[in-house]
Amino acid sequence: MRIYAWHFFVAIAIYWMIPVAMAQSTPSSTPVDPAIETGIRQAVVAFNNSDFAEALERLQALYAEFPNLAPPRIVLAQWFAQANLGEAVRSSLEMATVETPDDPESYILLGEILLRQRYLTAAELLMETAKVKLDAYNVNSERKGLMESSLLRNAIMLAETRERWDVMLTLLDKAAEQDGETPTQLRQKGIALFQLERDAEALAQFIKADTLAKDSAEPDTGLPAEAAIAQLYQLRGDGENVQKYLAEALQKYPASKEVVVLSIQSRINEDQLEDARRLATGLLTENPTWQPAKRLLATVALYLGDYVEAEKLFQELILDSPMDEQIANGLALAQSEQDDPQKLQRALEYARENVRKNQQESDYWATLGWVLYKADQLEASGQALRQAAATGRVNAATAYYLARLAMHTGQIAEAVQFLEAALSTPAPFAKRRDAVRLLEVLKR
Repeated sequence: MRIYAWHFFVAIAIYWMIPVAMAQSTPSSTPVDPAIETGIRQAVVAFNNSDFAEALERLQALYAEFPNLAPPRIVLAQWFAQANLGEAVRSSLEMATVETPDDPESYILLGEILLRQRYLTAAELLMETAKVKLDAYNVNSERKGLMESSLLRNAIMLAETRERWDVMLTLLDKAAEQDGETPTQLRQKGIALFQLERDAEALAQFIKADTLAKDSAEPDTGLPAEAAIAQLYQLRGDGENVQKYLAEALQKYPASKEVVVLSIQSRINEDQLEDARRLATGLLTENPTWQPAKRLLATVALYLGDYVEAEKLFQELILDSPMDEQIANGLALAQSEQDDPQKLQRALEYARENVRKNQQESDYWATLGWVLYKADQLEASGQALRQAAATGRVNAATAYYLARLAMHTGQIAEAVQFLEAALSTPAPFAKRRDAVRLLEVLKR
């Protein structure tokens, strides 16, 4: 258990940072009482020795002497969280509601856990309880401010999840007034405004976020304004505006990997595969060790029917990530198309292994069905494809595979129906161009 540096635990414990919700808070600048530091040191030593009972006793003794500190179970939950002991975190917080029922923090943190797990009603009830207790809390004003910020962040997250966009805007304005504007909050505001179809205002918020991020010493991981709003237009299904804003983003930020990736994905969605390949090749050339670039180029090669290139890239990827099932899936598809018995056998092995490990994953059943079809094992192919359909999600690729199987057995009308189903969705898939050509032939 001795995997944590002493200075790390002391920093957390002395400043009483809030475990989950307060991860971004600023530590207190209040001088530390030597008695507190000694008590924390003893508790940390006990915790590192896996003597959780003694650690708790030390924290309880400190809390009895210094009631302005966070309750013992809250601090212990923080340490359990850093040790990746999830169940212990939850148990410690539950005990905190019993041992220190008037302290708001355990309710805030339990609410956040449930919110992230999408138990929304339970999370909301806990947050309401936390608000009542927080309004009455008057032991430590600095800690109260941190908890207020934490509860407000959770409320914003809940409003976004519930799609209460007007409420989200109000809460974001309150957060800006309380803690100052941040790029993250401005981008959240942009999302809410966009969902309310106030597109111009949304873009203005994203631009403002970019400006604020440039002037900040903190690292910024947000997408540039044009790319961020292009993503939202993608979700709305507005392809024209997606192309417009991505073009602007690419022109302004040609070196941004994130912008280039979005541009490649957009071109795949629009079946502009040759242009996607050009961008993906350039991205990989600039970032030869970056796996996402290689994945994108491998996917584009697969969609273009360049199976030799796709296999080469997927093979390189799987050497780096041998347990990655999506890479194995792509490799199986690329190998199955090359009229090589040895490669077809390897494709079957990858496809069967993926299904063995993911019995409920329809995409892997569909790939197995297609590889079996390419191996001329039609009965087994049909069984695998029916299993893919039985999971309740027949995607475009599965529909295309079923169409090809139906054609092979002379069921032309059924094949047409499957092809029409495959092409009825704008979602990209590797055989889209083949499906278009085949449908034209069958309808002549």
